Amino acid sequence: MLELAGRTDFWNIGYPLLGAIVYLIAPISLAFIAYALYRRVQFWRVGSEYDELGSHATRIREFLRSGAFGFGGHGKFHPRRERYATVMHFAIFWGFAVLFVATTFAAIEFNFEEYLGVPFPTAYFRLQTSFIWDVFGGVLAAIGIGMAYWRRYVIKPERLNSFADDSLILGYLVLLLVTGFALEGLRIGATELNPNSDLYAPSDALWSPVGWLVGKLLIVAGISTEAMLALHKALWWIHAAIFAVGLAYAAISFSKLSHIIVSSLNIYLRPMRPRGALKPMGDFETLESFGATDIKDLTWQQLLSYDACTNCGRCQDNCPAWASGKPLSPRKVIQDMRGYMEQRAPELIGAAVAGETAPAPSTSMVNDAVGEEVLWSCTTCAACVEACPVGISHIDSIVDMRRYLMLEQASAPDTALTALQSMEQRGHPWSGTTLTRESWLEGMESVPTIDENPNAEILFWVGCTGALVERGVSVTQAMASVLKKADVNFAVLGTQETCTGDPARRMGNEYLFQILAGQNIETINGYSIKTVLTTCPHCFNTMRNEYSQVAEGFETDWDVEVLHYTEYVDRLISEGRLSMTEIDTA
Repeated sequence: MLELAGRTDFWNIGYPLLGAIVYLIAPISLAFIAYALYRRVQFWRVGSEYDELGSHATRIREFLRSGAFGFGGHGKFHPRRERYATVMHFAIFWGFAVLFVATTFAAIEFNFEEYLGVPFPTAYFRLQTSFIWDVFGGVLAAIGIGMAYWRRYVIKPERLNSFADDSLILGYLVLLLVTGFALEGLRIGATELNPNSDLYAPSDALWSPVGWLVGKLLIVAGISTEAMLALHKALWWIHAAIFAVGLAYAAISFSKLSHIIVSSLNIYLRPMRPRGALKPMGDFETLESFGATDIKDLTWQQLLSYDACTNCGRCQDNCPAWASGKPLSPRKVIQDMRGYMEQRAPELIGAAVAGETAPAPSTSMVNDAVGEEVLWSCTTCAACVEACPVGISHIDSIVDMRRYLMLEQASAPDTALTALQSMEQRGHPWSGTTLTRESWLEGMESVPTIDENPNAEILFWVGCTGALVERGVSVTQAMASVLKKADVNFAVLGTQETCTGDPARRMGNEYLFQILAGQNIETINGYSIKTVLTTCPHCFNTMRNEYSQVAEGFETDWDVEVLHYTEYVDRLISEGRLSMTEIDTA
């Protein structure tokens, strides 16, 4: 045995006979977790193919930047937005991560020495590592748990729902810490702080400050060495049992503790397309059904994301529909979808195993689990996606179900149907307008169309609102004046311009979107246009982030730079083609 004061692995628990039980408990606990994860993976595999994996090198880089270390766009903590939650989660996550490493190193050190006869390198730095395990492990985790209790039961943010599972998990973590520190204190009190012990080393005990404090308190309280030894032996097994039972509970119930694994998986596997781009629907000619009416119509990544949800409520807090009193809660949508998956997946798995046709669902995912009114309340603004700390894309599921309602059921609010009918018949959603695509040109100094100026460097995409809504016309005219002032060689499509299809896509009519997008791609590709300029953010997003999806489906090119007017005006100012005028606000 390597002589290290105050530290003998499996000290006072009756090794090798009783200590060997640990080697039995550990694999059983791990088997519980592995089986629970396997069962959940079977649930996810009910979903359809996920074809957005892309480059794993990119995913690994993004995961390390924003997932593993908890910072960035999809990090676990969003430090700039919620500092309290940032510190709390950081302390809990990394505190227990350090304690896990400590336990792992202790086992490795023991087995190297016992069975290989050589010390593991970390054994030579026992005092330093003891300090790290104590302070950056136990103390850090204790701070995080204390903050969690204060936040959940004192501050009580409105969005934070508290269930029995939350109390159980926090209580479980507290028990682990308390029994762990008590064990350390009992060991130090009976050895390093005991002059009659062969392991007496009071200066070494200071490297474990919490254990030293507990040991001192036990001695001051008059606890005898014999009592400490008996308490230590009993508490060691209680501590091991708490750990094993907690793992078993997490496995059986797939509780919030599972998020350590599943949330990280979702961060790694989340859609990495541009934030404003919706999930492609696929080739209409090969699809058996349109949209999602069952969990098998969703991708396996979407099903995984439901399990990744921590029920934190940030999506709900940032949702404008929820804030305005609409029935949509993005959190509830994800939680309801998870509940439906847990109900429906076993039926589909059972049928597949038996080689039978899957039974029809007893309840409707769209109408019963979520609800049409909820689905139509979403503006697809992506505030929920932006706020989610684990990278869930709520919009993908909502739009998939809208596609089913629109394309399979022809079910939508009257206002949506009116707008879609106008897009089909007139090429824009504004059915009541008396303006035309070229009305805004009246009173303007000559603005050429693309036919009049086929060599234009910039195509100014006016958009439906910019041409057909009174308050949008003034914006369009102002932009055209700026372009002329900067002597930009530009043109407009005029009557050749039609809706980008953005409203149709977001309402679920993917078919109409692809028709309109295909027409625009064909029109623009028919000229030597390399740059499109927009004032409408919807047109900008659709043409810049989504037209490439359509072009790929049509086996054509979309090699066009799409700029928002703010980007282009900034470029003109940087190039000296526009100058800023200072205004005396006084």
